[in-house]
Amino acid sequence: MKRILGFAIMLFAVAFSHVTLAQNAVSILDKAASVYRNAGGVKAQFMVSSEGNSSTGLIMLSGQKFFCNMGGGLMTWFDGKTMWSYVVSNEEVNVTTPTGAELSRINPYAFLSMYKKNYKASMGKSTGLYYEVVLNATDSGSSLRKVVIRISKSSYHPLYIKLVSRKVVNEITVTGYTDKQKYADSTFRFDSKKYPKAEVIDLR
Repeated sequence: MKRILGFAIMLFAVAFSHVTLAQNAVSILDKAASVYRNAGGVKAQFMVSSEGNSSTGLIMLSGQKFFCNMGGGLMTWFDGKTMWSYVVSNEEVNVTTPTGAELSRINPYAFLSMYKKNYKASMGKSTGLYYEVVLNATDSGSSLRKVVIRISKSSYHPLYIKLVSRKVVNEITVTGYTDKQKYADSTFRFDSKKYPKAEVIDLR
């Protein structure tokens, strides 16, 4: 289920007009990132589609920290350094120190902190309701090759994220968004007392 989640934004620009579009794309992402940083805690509901399958999810975010629940089958906590991934069906918790690429496959909002590094941005097919920004990886070896993001023109909240990796395309549609939430730090850490049967596997 980890493969279900993931994302990235940016496309190469060569001519002067394309450079201007790239600058506009970055400014839109800058604005979206600023709105997110000033939103306090965020709670979002979303739907993920991948390879003909779909599922729903819930994510709670505060800065770089997050808790993500994928339909009750996979739960992930990240406290800014350590990540716990709990697969309910086999009652295993994997503990890791994730890379940026790994976080982007799990947290659909990771692009708000990654778009200025290793990706080039350009404008996609925007409409009256949203801006579409495309991020293309500058490293041909990157596992996350491209991200397409649609951002609301009125709120600057992400509406849709398409993550293109080497073998899988994941599409994430945000169905609900609430900001100004307050979360305790414990929200973003795995609590073994709540899952006493879970086997903890430390992979750090």
